Amino acid sequence: MTDRLKIAIITGGLRFGGSTSFVLQLACGFGAIGIPCAVFSFSRDNPFAGEFAAAGVPVHVGDEDRLIFEDRLTSLYKKIAEFNPNAIIANIGGEAYETLRYAPPGVARVGMIHDLAMEPARTVAIYKDVLDGVAVVNSYLAEEVRRAEPTVNCRYLPHGIPLPTVAARDPNASDPLKIIYFGRLYPGKGTRFFPGIMDELQKRKIPFQFRIHGEGPEEAYLREALANHIAAGVAVLSSNVSRAELYPLIRQHDVFIMASEHEGGPLTLLEAMALGLVPVCHDIPCLVQEVVNAENGFRIPRTPEAFADVIALLHQDRPMLERLSATARKTIDVAYSIEAMAKRYVDFINTMAPQSRVAWQDSIQPEPIRCLSPTAQLLQRLPLLRPARRLLKSLNPRKSR
Repeated sequence: MTDRLKIAIITGGLRFGGSTSFVLQLACGFGAIGIPCAVFSFSRDNPFAGEFAAAGVPVHVGDEDRLIFEDRLTSLYKKIAEFNPNAIIANIGGEAYETLRYAPPGVARVGMIHDLAMEPARTVAIYKDVLDGVAVVNSYLAEEVRRAEPTVNCRYLPHGIPLPTVAARDPNASDPLKIIYFGRLYPGKGTRFFPGIMDELQKRKIPFQFRIHGEGPEEAYLREALANHIAAGVAVLSSNVSRAELYPLIRQHDVFIMASEHEGGPLTLLEAMALGLVPVCHDIPCLVQEVVNAENGFRIPRTPEAFADVIALLHQDRPMLERLSATARKTIDVAYSIEAMAKRYVDFINTMAPQSRVAWQDSIQPEPIRCLSPTAQLLQRLPLLRPARRLLKSLNPRKSR
């Protein structure tokens, strides 16, 4: 069936972050195994536009600043129909899930669940009549979906990444360990633990350099809390770079830190391990518990002392550092490439028996978004109100659907 699949990935937005990296890498994975794929987004921003273009992945976007939902849905639907896929994947957001309602018979319809913030039980309950399958990024999310909707076809599909073309990190026999966190600087990502980890390392007289690479609302806090460490040169804060520059930056480090309260399927973990960094991660139910083990890294309690203890051990035992580093990279090479990920999705989609030929309608009549409040649905249900909503959108582009 692989040679007959044509897949559309539909998403509420392509903002900088893990869900967009996932879309890019899954689309690239499909391309690598010969399956046509295009991406459709309900919002205009696309910070990875260059990467999508370089990979030959078409991306179509809506303009949420100028267009109400119905107009964006109508416009994107026409582009989807022109692409004529026989499988669609709704990535994030109620807008993406709405498109499943308009797919013709014979199209396999997959809903993605990335984390608990997507309210798996509620989302699947609202859209289960238009879902042929639900893909989740870790095992506890699969349990969440099955507990709420036992009859839904749900499968855990592990992430994958493009294997690095740059060399893995260089061995570090005696220099201070270089530690990195890269990703969004958001509450819940554990960024407020980083100053405490550095303080604990200094108490133990462990030499180190700790880079925090990313952007987000926690940046101001970190700059203030780490002012002395930054002045001393042991803490470095740096901003986002292009994907082409990211791997060369990561490989300059020895240890990857993840202190998140919760995660879905953290791609940063796979990217770091693929370059030989030793992961030191909060032991939370997500991809961490599948990928990280005693042979390639550490899963530990979420305390500054626990993180400092492990980093001190790696500082003192450099043969262990290099042994774990080599195994970390091998782990990703074997099972977590984008091709392996894409094949997992293809196998799942094929259980839904997509038809090789489907007929998309020329146009649709948009219905209210199911997951909105009754009042919001009423506003969308009345066509006579659409001109007023369009006017309101033009006056307050960020405040009106």
